[in-house]
Amino acid sequence: MGQLRLSEIAAEVGCEWDGDEDPLISGAAGLTEAGSGDITFVADKKLLCHLSRTRAAAVVVHPDVDSPVPVLRTEDPYGVFARILARFAVPREHIFPPGIHPTALIDSSAILGRDLAVGPYAIIGPGARIGDGCALGAHVVVGPDVVMGQRCTLYPLAMVRERCILGNSVVLHSGAIIGTDGFGYLPAGDHLTKIPQIGIVELADQVEVGANSCIDRATTGKTYIGEGTKIDNLVQVGHNVTIGRNSAISAQTGISGSCRLGDEVTCGGQVGIADHVKIADGVKIAAKTGVFKDAQAGQTLFWYPAFEMRESFKMVATLRRLPEMMERLRKIEKQLGDRAEDDEESPC
Repeated sequence: MGQLRLSEIAAEVGCEWDGDEDPLISGAAGLTEAGSGDITFVADKKLLCHLSRTRAAAVVVHPDVDSPVPVLRTEDPYGVFARILARFAVPREHIFPPGIHPTALIDSSAILGRDLAVGPYAIIGPGARIGDGCALGAHVVVGPDVVMGQRCTLYPLAMVRERCILGNSVVLHSGAIIGTDGFGYLPAGDHLTKIPQIGIVELADQVEVGANSCIDRATTGKTYIGEGTKIDNLVQVGHNVTIGRNSAISAQTGISGSCRLGDEVTCGGQVGIADHVKIADGVKIAAKTGVFKDAQAGQTLFWYPAFEMRESFKMVATLRRLPEMMERLRKIEKQLGDRAEDDEESPC
């Protein structure tokens, strides 16, 4: 936080800066809402029309863009702006004050690393191991025998259940639950018998899990989320699922048990994936798509059930024409019917 001259920001992010002034920058905002003292950005040329009306003190743009306000020039305006946003973010130490709050409940057998921040009423269970630099917000629950790497961040009301493993720099947002029981029941006459879920969940380094998302523990073995994967709010990941590295799973997606997702898979909002489906590396799944069969590397899927994007667009276009086509069919049937009646009445 704090204020910086534009020239100082340029030096930090390694950009060329240009303008008649070297304004003092105290914040960052979007192009249309930015005000005096803010820095903003334009990455999409379709938005350049707003640049002449901006009230921002400075703007991050491509090298060839003219601007009425001072600029930072770069080939990657969005990426540079993201780095600038980090400069003005609320410091982690302000959200998670260092030290252990007196109301925290920590079992005597837990092993704690150095430089921790443990908030009010947080619970750390027996045998848990917490790495150096971790931050646990208010009412966080870390269950028995959990292993947590260094510098993990658990926002208030997050929960990690028994024996689960978190790598380094894992982030859990409020309400996220890691290690809920998998949805496993065995029909037994007139009732369902619960199948014990004795596996775990393992999150690799730099995984981030959004608010109120649930990742189920495995029936046996482990549910695994690969390094760098980001999971949005309100996502359900079933038991024994494996997700590869650097994948992105958007809100309200549901991934059924025993699915295998590769590296760099992208799921839009409200995607549904049936159980035991395999999604290869680099697959992109559009919002609201239902996936019932395996997807090959590099495919882009859309619709319900899922088809290749181009094929599904053709089908959607055809569906939009159905009323017109039905009307034409009725006219043809009527014409054929009238002709048949004429043929029956003909003496020849």
